[in-house]
Amino acid sequence: MKVFLDTSVLSDENREVTRAELLGASGTGLELYISSISHFQILWGYVIAKMSATNYHKFLEIAGVGIAPIIKADAEEAARMKPDKADLLDALIASSSKRYGAVVWTSDKDFLKFLPKSKVRVM
Repeated sequence: MKVFLDTSVLSDENREVTRAELLGASGTGLELYISSISHFQILWGYVIAKMSATNYHKFLEIAGVGIAPIIKADAEEAARMKPDKADLLDALIASSSKRYGAVVWTSDKDFLKFLPKSKVRVM
């Protein structure tokens, strides 16, 4: 199963899934991805906090998390979803995960505006 990890799953302190659990996902048949948008958001957070992203990069490598690009078709699909201004990034992530046939793991219920319940795991 393909899984897109939303920014909220990787950055919230009170999340159900920890990085250690995600590291244990290798060999379970899960293919883990992060949208290039979520990747940007996390790196931006490290820069703003004046912290090193070394551990984050190591986590991506060890857990085998792929970074999924946003392509033209994703932008076009996201536009058709007619997101509110506050949901623009979620719509782009949702359209990319849809192209991959992936489930989004998130703590953000807003993804249910763009994807069927079967494609969103709210944690």
